Amino acid sequence: MSAPSSTSEKSSSIWSVINLIIGSALGGAVLLWVLAFIFDGLGSLRPKAKAEAAAPAAAAPAAAAASAAPAAAAADLPVLEVIIKPDAANPLAYDTKTISAKAGQKIKLTFTNTHPTLPQPHNIVIGKLGTKDKMMAIAMGAMTLVDKGYIPDSPDILAHTKLLQPGSSETIEFTVPAAGEYPFFCTFPGHVAIMNGTLTAQ
Repeated sequence: MSAPSSTSEKSSSIWSVINLIIGSALGGAVLLWVLAFIFDGLGSLRPKAKAEAAAPAAAAPAAAAASAAPAAAAADLPVLEVIIKPDAANPLAYDTKTISAKAGQKIKLTFTNTHPTLPQPHNIVIGKLGTKDKMMAIAMGAMTLVDKGYIPDSPDILAHTKLLQPGSSETIEFTVPAAGEYPFFCTFPGHVAIMNGTLTAQ
């Protein structure tokens, strides 16, 4: 009986390594999906009470009237310049997680997609006032939008960069129309659960 050849041993060890890599990638993707649901993903699946849904609709005209005066004053404010990049310690998070602005202020946001150890494609999508839960759910469903750079078609998007490859940069300009919280996040598949932040206008 002859001993197994070293060629078949090498072949089986290569396939073992490939299977390990594929298994790790799938496990990582599943972990990111689980984290997405843990961090506020399940909140978007719970039905909202009718009173909660009616309250923002009733408050909208009052908020619009109240924001008209600050918006006029904000026209005199300087442009707020913000630079964001992936976090050095966690490349699946932004280095800036909170931005403060004034209602009606123009913002010039530059996203520089550079990371020394784990370069990946990223973008920044800024949601409209109070749309965090809705936009997080929409971003989770954007996995099939490869041809659109994973940017969903939604009227709840205030501004966004394109999907930036590692080493790329883009600057966008927009105005926050009223006081409140505007969510921002990366819509590349699996990133939204951790790669997000809040722009607060006062």
